[in-house]
Amino acid sequence: MLAKIGLSLLFATLAICDPKDHRWHHPLSTDRKAEGSHTLFNDRQLTISLGRSPCPGINAIANHGYLPRNGLNISLEQFITGFRDGLNFDAEFVRDAVKVYQPFTTTGYNNTLNLKDLDHHSSPGEHDGSLSRNDLFFGDNHSFNKTIWSTVAAHFHDDTISIPVAARARQDRFDAARAINREFTPSNISSFGESALYLKAMRGQDKETKTEYVQILFRESRFLMRDLLCVPHSDTDHRRGTNSF
Repeated sequence: MLAKIGLSLLFATLAICDPKDHRWHHPLSTDRKAEGSHTLFNDRQLTISLGRSPCPGINAIANHGYLPRNGLNISLEQFITGFRDGLNFDAEFVRDAVKVYQPFTTTGYNNTLNLKDLDHHSSPGEHDGSLSRNDLFFGDNHSFNKTIWSTVAAHFHDDTISIPVAARARQDRFDAARAINREFTPSNISSFGESALYLKAMRGQDKETKTEYVQILFRESRFLMRDLLCVPHSDTDHRRGTNSF
């Protein structure tokens, strides 16, 4: 699994270059507003009203309409299509990841999930030491935590983020979480894979990971789609299979 994830991340990019049907909508509103109209939302209120996961990337996919925007009753096929169209994820990986969460579904059906069902620890999936959420031990592992994210973002001094800087931010967050959580349960596969994913997916046209884009992703669960490097499916399908999600 680890080798597969590592190879997969080489090709994680936005897949839809034309965002006209996938503009970011504030998840607390049904209005189809332009991407430029945005406010940092209250993630606790969001989870109650619509349902979102602990993962800003998954939430961004829903906020851009690749998954149902209400975050409710999502089928396996919707997950597969949404992650394929949003980030070029391979169907097999998505199928395996969704299967892990099926025992935790709160939809009343064993073939659908609400995004809030992803609060449960799993591998690959939710884990302690999140870059932007608190640990499950403290009760709320789904809400954006400004204090935690600020300690991570403090590592990002430049306009771009390098692999060594991202790795140090990841390790320091692990160390800080482990120091205060006696039940700390990290997942190296999930957490370091997440860092590799944002480094790859949040690149600009110059193929450098932009600090601004990463900040927007984690704080607002939003893709700055007009500026991100994207690769159409026609350019990635020949690489799909063993080397992509």
